[in-house]
Amino acid sequence: MVEEDSLLMDVQEEYVYIVEGREKTITLPVDVTDVILNADGELDCPFDTVLRKNSRTFEDLNNWNAKEIRFVRIKNKVEEILRRIEMNVNL
Repeated sequence: MVEEDSLLMDVQEEYVYIVEGREKTITLPVDVTDVILNADGELDCPFDTVLRKNSRTFEDLNNWNAKEIRFVRIKNKVEEILRRIEMNVNL
Protein backbone atom coordinates (compact mmCIF):
# COMPACT_ATOMS: atom_id res chain seq x y z
CA MET A 1 0.00 0.00 0.00
CA VAL A 2 2.81 2.40 0.85
CA GLU A 3 4.44 1.68 -2.54
CA GLU A 4 1.20 2.50 -4.38
CA ASP A 5 0.83 5.77 -2.47
CA SER A 6 4.37 6.82 -3.33
CA LEU A 7 3.81 5.96 -7.00
CA LEU A 8 0.67 8.08 -7.09
CA MET A 9 2.50 10.99 -5.49
CA ASP A 10 5.18 10.79 -8.21
CA VAL A 11 2.61 11.39 -10.97
CA GLN A 12 2.28 15.15 -11.15
CA GLU A 13 -0.07 16.48 -13.79
CA GLU A 14 -0.74 20.10 -14.64
CA TYR A 15 -2.06 22.06 -17.59
CA VAL A 16 -0.95 25.34 -19.14
CA TYR A 17 -1.66 27.48 -22.16
CA ILE A 18 1.50 28.65 -23.89
CA VAL A 19 1.17 31.78 -26.02
CA GLU A 20 4.01 32.11 -28.52
CA GLY A 21 4.44 35.78 -29.37
CA ARG A 22 6.77 37.43 -31.85
CA GLU A 23 9.11 38.64 -29.11
CA LYS A 24 8.26 36.50 -26.07
CA THR A 25 6.51 33.36 -24.87
CA ILE A 26 3.87 33.61 -22.16
CA THR A 27 2.79 30.65 -20.02
CA LEU A 28 -0.65 30.84 -18.45
CA PRO A 29 -1.41 28.28 -15.73
CA VAL A 30 -4.71 26.41 -16.01
CA ASP A 31 -6.82 25.51 -12.98
CA VAL A 32 -7.27 21.73 -13.23
CA THR A 33 -10.94 22.14 -12.27
CA ASP A 34 -11.46 24.05 -15.56
CA VAL A 35 -10.23 21.14 -17.70
CA ILE A 36 -13.12 19.26 -19.32
CA LEU A 37 -13.65 16.30 -21.61
CA ASN A 38 -15.31 17.76 -24.71
CA ALA A 39 -17.89 16.09 -26.97
CA ASP A 40 -15.09 14.63 -29.13
CA GLY A 41 -13.61 12.91 -26.09
CA GLU A 42 -10.60 15.26 -25.97
CA LEU A 43 -9.32 17.20 -22.97
CA ASP A 44 -10.07 20.89 -23.35
CA CYS A 45 -10.23 24.11 -21.37
CA PRO A 46 -11.94 27.36 -22.36
CA PHE A 47 -9.19 29.83 -23.22
CA ASP A 48 -11.26 32.86 -22.21
CA THR A 49 -11.59 31.39 -18.70
CA VAL A 50 -7.81 30.99 -18.46
CA LEU A 51 -7.26 34.56 -19.63
CA ARG A 52 -9.73 35.90 -17.06
CA LYS A 53 -8.26 33.87 -14.18
CA ASN A 54 -4.80 35.16 -15.11
CA SER A 55 -6.05 38.77 -15.27
CA ARG A 56 -5.52 38.93 -19.05
CA THR A 57 -7.74 39.79 -22.02
CA PHE A 58 -7.85 39.09 -25.74
CA GLU A 59 -6.28 42.53 -26.17
CA ASP A 60 -3.17 41.12 -24.48
CA LEU A 61 -2.92 38.59 -27.34
CA ASN A 62 -2.69 41.49 -29.76
CA ASN A 63 -0.11 43.24 -27.59
CA TRP A 64 1.98 40.05 -27.45
CA ASN A 65 1.67 39.64 -31.26
CA ALA A 66 0.54 36.08 -30.63
CA LYS A 67 1.50 33.66 -33.42
CA GLU A 68 0.42 30.41 -31.80
CA ILE A 69 -1.45 29.17 -28.71
CA ARG A 70 -0.83 25.68 -27.31
CA PHE A 71 -2.87 23.81 -24.69
CA VAL A 72 -0.33 21.59 -22.92
CA ARG A 73 -0.49 18.82 -20.33
CA ILE A 74 2.65 18.43 -18.21
CA LYS A 75 2.89 15.02 -16.58
CA ASN A 76 6.02 14.06 -14.64
CA LYS A 77 7.80 17.04 -16.24
CA VAL A 78 6.99 15.79 -19.76
CA GLU A 79 5.02 18.18 -21.99
CA GLU A 80 2.29 16.91 -24.31
CA ILE A 81 0.59 19.34 -26.70
CA LEU A 82 -3.14 18.64 -26.60
CA ARG A 83 -4.22 21.42 -28.95
CA ARG A 84 -2.46 23.94 -31.17
CA ILE A 85 -4.09 27.11 -32.50
CA GLU A 86 -2.35 29.11 -35.23
CA MET A 87 -2.99 32.83 -35.02
CA ASN A 88 -2.45 33.68 -38.69
CA VAL A 89 -6.04 34.84 -39.17
CA ASN A 90 -6.74 38.51 -39.88
CA LEU A 91 -9.74 39.78 -37.92
